[in-house]
Amino acid sequence: MAIASLAASAALSLVGSVARSLMSPSRPAASSADGVENSAVVKISEAGRARLTAEANSTESNTRAAYDTSQGSKALDIDDYFTPDPSRPLLSIPLLMPTQNNIDALSRQVSAKMPAFLAAHGIPEAPASISYDAYGQIQLPGDYAYAAQFRAALTDNPVLARQLSTVNALSSHMTEMNKALKFDTEYRAARSPSEIEAVIAKYRALLDGQTTPSAIALHFDGQGRLSVTADGKALAA
Repeated sequence: MAIASLAASAALSLVGSVARSLMSPSRPAASSADGVENSAVVKISEAGRARLTAEANSTESNTRAAYDTSQGSKALDIDDYFTPDPSRPLLSIPLLMPTQNNIDALSRQVSAKMPAFLAAHGIPEAPASISYDAYGQIQLPGDYAYAAQFRAALTDNPVLARQLSTVNALSSHMTEMNKALKFDTEYRAARSPSEIEAVIAKYRALLDGQTTPSAIALHFDGQGRLSVTADGKALAA
């Protein structure tokens, strides 16, 4: 089962890199001309803004939730979690794990914040999609008219900026881990040398490290809700 252990090692490596991506400082923003995606903007309806504003007023329900961490399930004030505290030892901070529960909880938090965030900075419309390049820099649709304002607003609101980038990072890590775990499941289910060879052949690119990571994108609908896709497919439990 030595080959199967490659999948487990890959999964562990991905979990370890979550810590590096979540704890690293924000990189300088790319220019508004960088990155072209699909449709540029999405209007959040008045009903959607009212609903999300009401939800945002309920601090306990939106900032505290149970998250899967390196120290087990923990109820975290997620705004506090993403607010740097020099007095808090780095090793004492529980790491968020790449799970659907964490992605969903963070997405709800961002969804509740987005209408007020846009209004506070005079931005009429949210970008229809957000992605991040290999260097962790945010990418907005090329024809999104408020790209410069949106980037500047995120600079002024680093907690929300970290939450957005973390939704992306967790989604990417979970997607790649699932690829390795799928191989592991099929490999362990193989019952003959020919079946084992077929599984290895099927996942040869993965085992050789030749696969391209899935393209992760964050989307906002007319109600202001954040959703995530991997290679254009909804990322959901």
